[in-house]
Amino acid sequence: MTDATEKVRRWPVLLREPLVHFIAASLLVFAGWHYVSGARANEQRTIRVTTGDLERLASIYAAESGALPSGEDMVAMVNDYVRDEVLAREARRLKLDEGDTIVTRRLAQKMTFMVADLAKETVPDDETLHEWYEAHADRFTDPQMVTFEHAFFSEDVRGTAAESDAEAALAALNAGADWQKTGDPFMLQRTYGDLPIREAVRLFGPDFTEALAATPASGSWTGPVRSALGIHLIRVSANTPPHLKPFDQAREEVLADWKDETRREANEQAIQDIISRYRIEVEGINGN
Repeated sequence: MTDATEKVRRWPVLLREPLVHFIAASLLVFAGWHYVSGARANEQRTIRVTTGDLERLASIYAAESGALPSGEDMVAMVNDYVRDEVLAREARRLKLDEGDTIVTRRLAQKMTFMVADLAKETVPDDETLHEWYEAHADRFTDPQMVTFEHAFFSEDVRGTAAESDAEAALAALNAGADWQKTGDPFMLQRTYGDLPIREAVRLFGPDFTEALAATPASGSWTGPVRSALGIHLIRVSANTPPHLKPFDQAREEVLADWKDETRREANEQAIQDIISRYRIEVEGINGN
């Protein structure tokens, strides 16, 4: 019997050996992994610019410039898109996104937007809107508004005499003196029409606004009143108290407010549901 014949006769025996089976299986797994990993690597190194991407880039260009992009503009935008995508993928491959607060916040923001987009919008009936209107009446109430003129006396110019000068001018104004020629130049307006009280606080400070709000409309000058800017004499020609808008007039505003609040609550609940899927561990608190 030749050596070749002997080797052929030994093949069935070798095929039954566990070690041979293991080696063969390993080779098959390796070959399969190599194929899959190669395909995955090719996929990861493929940048696809879809029709949707092109339309989005063109829309952004049109919104910013007010005109449709030319062919050269599109080429430039695609080049920029590919450049950014490649650099972003390389950054992720190098794990540069890990521990980056800005990246984390941006991803969280995008997830928040996605949650909001997925939320179902409901339409409330009039009974629901009436209840909302009554429960949040302050949101649909026009603020107190005041129309007035004032004469200003600067403490920077007059020093400690500013208040006494204002007191002396008060009688003259009520006797018919020209108020526009009384006092010192003022950096803001000297006449205000229908000024909301909250805006008066911003312009003049709380003490002046409190006195202004309490002054009834009349043809008389009153004061002196101190503001954050100096001393004033004021004449209020209209003082309109806060006024709750009728429901029919405020309905669209009520509906928008209800939708905003309901959407915020739904979004927050959806985010809390997502958070509940995770186990939160704080080092030093959870026994770590």
